[in-house]
Amino acid sequence: MATIRRRVGVWLMVGVGVVCSVVRPRLDSLFQNLAPWAPQEFVRPAILAPSSDATGSVVPPQVSARTLISFLREHLRIRSSPAIVSQPVIPQLTVADLQRRGAITFLMQHSPASYFLRGGKQLGFEYELTAEFGRALGVRVDIVTLPPGTDAVSWLHDGKGDILAGMVTTDGMNLGSVLTSRSYFTTTAFVVTRSDESAPRTLGELAGQPVALQPSSAYAYQLGVATQMLALPPVVSVTTGEEGIREALDTVINGRTVATVLPAPLVPVAHAWYPEQLRTAWALSQPVRLVWAVRPGQTELLHAVDSYLERANRSGVMKALTEKYFSSPSYLLAAMRSTESSLGAKRRLSRYDHIIARHAEEAGFDWRFVAALIFEESRFDHTRVSNTGASGLMQLMPFTGHLVGIKNTQDPHANIEAGVKYLGFLSRQFQAERPRDRLALILASYVMGLGHVEDAQRIARLQGYDPECWSESMEHILPLLENPKYHTKTLFGYAQGREAVRYANTILERYDIYSRYIARDFLPAEVPAPSDSQAASAVAG
Repeated sequence: MATIRRRVGVWLMVGVGVVCSVVRPRLDSLFQNLAPWAPQEFVRPAILAPSSDATGSVVPPQVSARTLISFLREHLRIRSSPAIVSQPVIPQLTVADLQRRGAITFLMQHSPASYFLRGGKQLGFEYELTAEFGRALGVRVDIVTLPPGTDAVSWLHDGKGDILAGMVTTDGMNLGSVLTSRSYFTTTAFVVTRSDESAPRTLGELAGQPVALQPSSAYAYQLGVATQMLALPPVVSVTTGEEGIREALDTVINGRTVATVLPAPLVPVAHAWYPEQLRTAWALSQPVRLVWAVRPGQTELLHAVDSYLERANRSGVMKALTEKYFSSPSYLLAAMRSTESSLGAKRRLSRYDHIIARHAEEAGFDWRFVAALIFEESRFDHTRVSNTGASGLMQLMPFTGHLVGIKNTQDPHANIEAGVKYLGFLSRQFQAERPRDRLALILASYVMGLGHVEDAQRIARLQGYDPECWSESMEHILPLLENPKYHTKTLFGYAQGREAVRYANTILERYDIYSRYIARDFLPAEVPAPSDSQAASAVAG
C-alpha cells in the first residue's frame, strides 16, 4: 500500500509540473490581453512578480489562483460600477399602461400661461389642455409644477412625470434626449427693458449685460445665436430665484438686470403691471413654439399626444383656450395676480380664508382641508341653496346647525363655524390612526350621513376588512350599500356609496393641491394655535 501511495505521489508531482508548464504561457497571454485594461506594472507584479531565494537566484513566479480570482473580481467590479450607477431605467409607457394605472402626470410651470389657482380652482392654458387629454384617455390628470431653476428634462427622465407640457422651443435648439410633439402654439417673443433712455435699444447695446432669463431657455438660445453671429459678447443670463414673471420684471425695474424676454401675449400684462416704466424694445428674430415632450422610446404615447393635439386644433378646443388665456390682457392680468399671490407670503383661496382658518385651526383641522370641502360644496358661494335644502358655503341642512348649537346658518361666518363643529363631531366617531383615513371617513359621513358609513363599517368587519382603513377597505365596501343583497346587514339601507367615495377622494386630491401651493400658517397673528389636546386629536398633518 505504501508503494502505491509513493507511485501516486510521483505521478501527481509530474502532473502538476505539466500543468504549470502549460498554464504559465497562457497566463502570460492572459496578462497581455489585460494590458489595455490596467497598467502592466500594476497587473503583472501583483500576481506574477518573480522572487529570489536565499542565494539570490531568481525563482520563477508562483501563481496563486486565489490571488488571480481576487484580482479579476475586484477589477471587474470596479470597471462595471459606472454602469450600475447610471440613470434609472424608467419603463416605457403605453396608453394602455396609463389607462390601467388610471392617471397620467404632467410636468409644467406654475405661471399664468400654464397653471395657477384662482378662487380655489385649478386653471391655466396648459392645465385645461392636459385635462382634455386626460378625459380623452379616460384617466385622471395629476399636475406637478416645476420648482424655480429646475431642469425640466431631467425631471422627465427621472420619472417625476409622464409628459412635460408647455416646453418652449425655437428653430435649431437642442432639446436633449426627449421626443417632442407637434407644435400647438406659435408666437413672437419680445425683449422688454426699462423705459428710460439708458436702457438698451439694440442687440449691440444689450450684448454683455445681465438679462433676466433661464440660461437653458429658448429666449437665451436665440440671444446667444444672435450675438455669436454678430461677434458680440454674450448676454449674461440671470435667474430670479422665483417662478413668477413678476420677479423677472422686478429685476428689470430695480436695475439688477437690463432686460427680460416675454412671449407676445404677456407683453401687455407687463405694461399693465408697470405702466410707463417698461419699453418693448424689439422682437426676437425667430418665433417660439410650445410642444409637449416624452422620454425616448415612447413613440406610442407621442403618437397619442400628436393625434390629440391635432384633434384639439380641428375641433376648436385650441382656439377657445387660446382666446380665453391669450387674447384678453385683462384676463391674463387677473391670472398673473392669482399666480403671483399664490407664490408670495400672503396666499389666498377666497375672501373667507380668515374665517375658515380661525374656526378650522381652533378645531384641530388644517384650514386648507376645510377650504377644499367648501369648494366642492359651494365653490365659495355663500348664497347657494341645493334642491334638498342644504345652504351656505358648507351646504348645511337646518338640523345640522341645531345639532352643533348654531341656529342661523345662513350667515357665512355662522355657516363655517357650524360646519367645522360638525366635522369635529364626525371626527370623534372614528378611531383611524392614519390622518388621511380619518379625513376620508369624515368626508364620506359628511356627504352620505354617519349612519350609512357605520353600516359600511359593519359590512367591512363581516368580510374581514379593517373598518377604519380607507383605500384598502372602506373605499371598496361603501359601494356595496347600493346592492340590495347587503341591505339586510344594515340599519339604514340603500346609500350612494360610489358617490361618497368620489366625493371624499376629490376633496382629498384638492386638499393635496392646496397644501402644495397655499401656506397653512399665512395668518399666524390672527389664527390661534391649537392647544395640546387639540393637537393630539388633529386629523390633518
